[in-house]
Amino acid sequence: MEQSGSRVLRAYAKINLFLDVLRKREDGYHEIISLFQNISLYDRLIITKIERGIEITSNVNLPENILYKVWDVFVKKVKTPNCGFKVEIEKNIPIEAGLGGGSSDAAAFLKFLSDEFNIPKKNLLLLAAEIGSDVPFFLEGGTALVKGKGQIIEKLLPIKGYNVKILTFNKGISTKSAYEMLKPSLFGKAKCNVYKLYEAYHLRDIKNIQNCTYNIFEKVILPIRSDIVSGIKKLKKECIVASMTGSGSAVYGITLDDADYEFVSRGVEYEEIRL
Repeated sequence: MEQSGSRVLRAYAKINLFLDVLRKREDGYHEIISLFQNISLYDRLIITKIERGIEITSNVNLPENILYKVWDVFVKKVKTPNCGFKVEIEKNIPIEAGLGGGSSDAAAFLKFLSDEFNIPKKNLLLLAAEIGSDVPFFLEGGTALVKGKGQIIEKLLPIKGYNVKILTFNKGISTKSAYEMLKPSLFGKAKCNVYKLYEAYHLRDIKNIQNCTYNIFEKVILPIRSDIVSGIKKLKKECIVASMTGSGSAVYGITLDDADYEFVSRGVEYEEIRL
């Protein structure tokens, strides 16, 4: 139940227009290069002050809710507030789908905390990277080239004018399991430079959008998930291009025609109303 004095944030999903893994790092993470794009599918976070601590509720079961980690990191690294917060999550972004819902929710809560306690942007990005590899991207969002283990963000001029169809499946895919399936022989095999794809979107160059769209995880996921293969084939008949996002299981299709979602130029934002 939304309460008086609550703030409401939207946490937008993302798709990977391009995703390659270049190597496995010495720290155990993988070195990636990816073109991230936010879309207009979003979760809502309704945040209300309480006396102390953190209370989190959701309309769906979240086995590992990343917002607890956000709170723990914030308290340990920044300060212990003289109040607490209740966070109600209206979850619309499917979990284990490669749409970044958990990271986006984390960024939204972190943005709220940073605004409440005046955290400098530089410190905020460090906190975000500690919470999760994708979290820094969502703090600004839109269109960005993402490198390293996800913490190196090159903000790009937004891609505009495209709409998105999303297909989801009952069975998700664990990101950890998907990365464990990758072999070094698969690394760095994309046939296009990621900037060529980015340029193709701006130029409405459909041929190069099709040629340069790439997701390394299709190499290991599609052979074991015929439902995802069927989903991509379906979207390719209806759209300019179709691909998995992240490590799956969701797939997206890009179209210039009407669709449920569109590209957006932000990762998280406040709703204009203050409850």
